[in-house]
Amino acid sequence: MFDAEMPDLDAFAAGDVRRWAEFDTAVRRAWWTNQRWYGHPAREHPIRSRADRAEAACHANGRMREAAVKLLADSTDPEALPLLLIRCVDWVRPVREAARGAVLSKVDESSLRAVLPLIGVLRRREVDDWMTTLFRENLPELLDAALGLEDRETRRWAHREALGLLSRERLLDIATRDEDFVVRAIAGNALLDRGECVEELLAGGLPKIRMRALTMTGRAEEYLADRSSAVRSMAQALVLKAGGDPAEHYRAMPVSFGVLAGLGETGTAEDAALLDRHLTDERPRIRRTAVRGLRRIEPDSTAVPPLLTDPSPAVTRQVVEFLRGKFVEVTKLRELLGAEHPVHTRRAAAALLRDRDTWVRLHTDLTLLADADLGADAEHDLRACYQHLDRVWTKPPARLRAELEAACAGLDPAIARGIRSVLDSPQYRG
Repeated sequence: MFDAEMPDLDAFAAGDVRRWAEFDTAVRRAWWTNQRWYGHPAREHPIRSRADRAEAACHANGRMREAAVKLLADSTDPEALPLLLIRCVDWVRPVREAARGAVLSKVDESSLRAVLPLIGVLRRREVDDWMTTLFRENLPELLDAALGLEDRETRRWAHREALGLLSRERLLDIATRDEDFVVRAIAGNALLDRGECVEELLAGGLPKIRMRALTMTGRAEEYLADRSSAVRSMAQALVLKAGGDPAEHYRAMPVSFGVLAGLGETGTAEDAALLDRHLTDERPRIRRTAVRGLRRIEPDSTAVPPLLTDPSPAVTRQVVEFLRGKFVEVTKLRELLGAEHPVHTRRAAAALLRDRDTWVRLHTDLTLLADADLGADAEHDLRACYQHLDRVWTKPPARLRAELEAACAGLDPAIARGIRSVLDSPQYRG
C-alpha cells in the first residue's frame, strides 16, 4: 500500500505526536501517486499486521479507513489513539462517527495530555467543532499542559480558550512576561476588558496594550515622553483632543530621548535648534532621534548630511532617509564606497547613489559586484535594474557611458549583451 519505508511504529509513537498528522498525509499522497503513475486500482487490501492497520487508517479508500478504525478501537498499541483522533476529523461521516466513539471510550486525563499537541493541529481541519469541544471540556484538568504547548499557533489558541479559567494574577504575569507577544496581548486585552490591572499594564505591558490602558487612565501628559512611539502618539492624540499642544509640553520638559522624539513628531521649525544640538550627542540613540526629528521639522538642515559617516549604523540609516530625494554630489558618495570606510557607511552611500537615476544605479551595481561586503546586494539590485532598463528614455553622459561599457567586461554574457544593446540604441547616442 505505502511505497515509502514504513517507520518503526514504536519509535514514531515515542516522538512528537504531531507527526501522526504528517504520516496521515504521506500515506494518502503515496496512494494517489501510485494511482496516477502506476494505475493501481482502488481495491481493498487485507489488514494482516500492525503496520497494515496503521496504513489502512490513513488510506484514501474510506472502507479501508473504517475497517482500520474498528481494529484500532480494540488496540492498545501506542499509535491507536493518535490515528483514531485523526479519523475523528475524517471527511467521511461514518468513519468520523466510529472514530469519535472509540476515542471517547479510550481517553483519560493522562492520554489526553499526551495528545494535546495533535488535537491543536487537528482542530484546524474544518470539519466541525468536535475537536474544539473535546479540548474545551477537558481544559480545566489540562490547563498547565495546554498553556505550555510548543506549537505556537495552538498555544495561542489555548490561551484564548483558557481566559475564563485564569486568575487576575496569572493573566497579569502572562501579559507582562510571556515570550510570545501575541499571547501577552491576549492576556492584556482580557484584563482590560474586565477593567483590571490598568496601572500595571500601563507600566509593563506591550505598547498596544499600554496605549489602550492609557485611554482608560486620562493621564496623557505623563506619557508624552514615553519610550514607546505608539504610547507617545496616543498621549499626543489625547492631549490634542483635550485642546492642548503636545509640543508646548515637550518644550517645557527636561531633555530626554522621549522628549526629543516627541518634539520631532509634533514640533515646528523653531524647535530645530534644540535637535541640532543633539546631533553630536555621544549616545547613538539620541543622535538617531535628532536626525529623525529634523527630517520632519527641518528637512533642509545642513547639519545632518555630515552624519552620513557616523560610526553608528542606526544613525546612518536615518541620515539616508533624510537625504533621499535631496542633492548629494555623486563624487562624494563614490568616495564613501572605498574599502577604508565601514561597511554601513559604504552601504549607505550605495543606497543614495542608486536613488540618483538609473544610469548611476547601474554603474554603482557594476562597480560593487566583486566587493566582498556589498557584492550580494549589488547583484540582487542589478537584476532588478536590468528588468526595466529598456524602458528608460534618458541617456547617460559620455564619460559614464564609457565606464558602463567597460564595466560590462567579465559580467554575465546575457546581461552584458543586454546592457550594451540598450546603450547602443539610437536614443542613447550622444
